[in-house]
This record gives sequence, structure tokens and C-alpha cells, in this order.
Amino acid sequence: MKRNLRNYFLAGLAVILPAAVTVYILWKMFTFVDGFAGRLVAYILPFEIPGLGIVISILLILAVGVLLTNVIGRRLLHLWESVVYRIPLVNTLYRTAKEIVETFSQEKKQVFREVVLVQFPHPGSWAIGFLVGEAGGIVKDAAGRELVKVLVPHVPVPMSGFLLLVPREEIKFLDISVEDGLRMIVSTGIIEPSTFRTKTIEEYRRTE
Repeated sequence: MKRNLRNYFLAGLAVILPAAVTVYILWKMFTFVDGFAGRLVAYILPFEIPGLGIVISILLILAVGVLLTNVIGRRLLHLWESVVYRIPLVNTLYRTAKEIVETFSQEKKQVFREVVLVQFPHPGSWAIGFLVGEAGGIVKDAAGRELVKVLVPHVPVPMSGFLLLVPREEIKFLDISVEDGLRMIVSTGIIEPSTFRTKTIEEYRRTE
């Protein structure tokens, strides 16, 4: 009887918990965006309309996008950035955020190319990471050898992590998709792909 109750509880938890987490995250995003623009609307309208802030935010983003497609909009953007880039600290934050958005918004470009194994945080200890790309010329010249950029994400929230610059021959390429790699990170290693093998450097280069 106790075993049946435990099985029933775990089965129900397996359905409710992912749904609750998803609803909670979506609700937080909804309230943040809606509240941010909703405060501006509150100065105009004497009452609140749930969801109006999100609609206004979407329309504002579309309006800015349309504006930037013509000459006047591009000139305004150039003027805005010329002012922002002159402000210490603000220019660093703005430039970094812009580069990240441009990287993720480029069509047909996958930010994480491959799932890899890298020895971290010390030799003999392996961590799952994602290949970002080749290290630039400055880093290569300073190190005196070819290096690759590997992001080792934090578990179970892969929104941040450690950026490692390691020789290509010191990493192992896993023959799994980036999506499967992210699932392993988010599930703290509980979920593993059904097929799990390493690729040679030659196999990886043939896919580049």
C-alpha cells in the first residue's frame, strides 16, 4: 500500500512539477513585461488593463524596427550610439548587450556548435561544455597556440558559467545534439541521451 502511494505521488509529481515551473516562469515574464510598460500606461488611463503593457511593448519594438529600416532611423541610431559610447561603464554594458543580441539574432548561426567534454576544474575531472568557436588572433598570439572557446555552464541553470580557452586536442567531442547537452545540464545529469559516444577531431572538422 505504501509503495503504491509512493508511486502515485511520484507519478503525479512528474506531471505537476514541470507544468508548475513552466507556468511560474511564464507568469513572471508576463508580470515583468506587463508591469514595466503598464506603469507608463497608468499615467494616461485611470484604470489598469491586464496584458496591455505587453501589447504596447510589442508595438513599440515593431515601431522601432520599422523606424530603423529607413535613413532617418539609422541616423537617429547613430546619434544615440555616439552619445552612449562616450559614457564610461554605460558604453561597456551597451556594447556587450548589443553584441549578445546580434549574435543570437543572426539567422542560420548556431551559437553553441558542439557538446564537448573538457577537463575542469582540474586535470582528471571532466565537465560538459559547449564549443563556442575559435579563439581570436590576440588570444592565439598570446598563448602561442590554437585555442578554442568552451562554455562550461552552471548546473542546473545554464544561463551563466565559465568561459574556458583550451587547446582543441584537449577536448572530446560528444556525438549528441546541443539540445541533449542542455537537457543533461538542466536535469543535473539525471537525463542522458540514449546514444553517447565521442567524435574524433577529424569527424568534427568534416562537419564544420
